Amino acid sequence: MKRKLLALSVVIMMVFALVLTGCSSGDKTATEDPLADGVLSIAVDDTYLPMEFRNDQNELVGFDIDFSNALAKELAVTPEFQTVAWDGIFNGLNAKQYDVIISSTSVTPERQAGFSMSDPYVANGIVLVSRKDAAPVTTFKELEGKTLGAQIQTTADIAAEKLKTQEGVNVEIKKFDGMLDAFAALQGKQIDNVITDVGVAEYYVAQNPDLYVVSSDVLTNEPIGVTARLEDTAMTKTINTAIKKLQDNGTLTEISMKWFGKDMSTNIDKNLVVIE
Repeated sequence: MKRKLLALSVVIMMVFALVLTGCSSGDKTATEDPLADGVLSIAVDDTYLPMEFRNDQNELVGFDIDFSNALAKELAVTPEFQTVAWDGIFNGLNAKQYDVIISSTSVTPERQAGFSMSDPYVANGIVLVSRKDAAPVTTFKELEGKTLGAQIQTTADIAAEKLKTQEGVNVEIKKFDGMLDAFAALQGKQIDNVITDVGVAEYYVAQNPDLYVVSSDVLTNEPIGVTARLEDTAMTKTINTAIKKLQDNGTLTEISMKWFGKDMSTNIDKNLVVIE
């Protein structure tokens, strides 16, 4: 009996040791604080001007980059950026390749159900962009017989597909990996129009006022937030507190003025109007 008890004790100790070893591994689990290591790992799609892109020196710049740096400073952590193609960015988050997505991610009911979304830090909606040398398209129905460019798997892409069906519009929707390619196609007259976020649209128009025009009203209301994994609600609460401080102390207003020429970061309408 003593031998059996001794053997059982050895087994229990081995199992306990394995549990301790597992708990001390470098992988972050659902119960761990993702910020405990002093690093905020951030995924961005670096082709989305003016939110996140590469400048002539190949430096990562943009509204979201400035915001991320300010957020990390407020959280007393070091930001680490990872550039990720948009069509794989949410899968990478769930695979724990990074802590959050700060890449102009619209808050939608679907994303709120699948992820932990922060409070919005910038206003947003989608619009249509036309070339100035063509008749401006003011409504989706006016896209009949035309071609429309959208970045693949964005809310603008999803909305375009839904509106095409809902309104019975015969429009060809061409998918692009990034908005740089979409606007290049619009400039080259390979497509007739573009559908994208209002901040992105206004930036391209400001850079090329003789070429492009925002021709429609804002079709949705889908402000932008930080995206974390569904289980990381504690971190999202911490991020929400930091966002509020950055709004109250004028930091976000300063960043917004730098990139948009107006304040899109305060008094944000949180009543979602999304085409899903």
